[in-house]
Amino acid sequence: MNIYDTKQIKCYRCGKFIGEVDYDVEIICPKCGSCSDPFPLDAIIITNKIMKSRETN
Repeated sequence: MNIYDTKQIKCYRCGKFIGEVDYDVEIICPKCGSCSDPFPLDAIIITNKIMKSRETN
């Protein structure tokens, strides 16, 4: 295999480069790590604040 047998994969949401795969591989809707994270850090922090406020009440 040489470098011409691969193609670059980009995130379909933000366009960030993800990696390289074989040219004949078909990938549907590839996502990078930040786009595929179902629980972003902001949502976790807000959820923790809500849970703490319920515990004090």
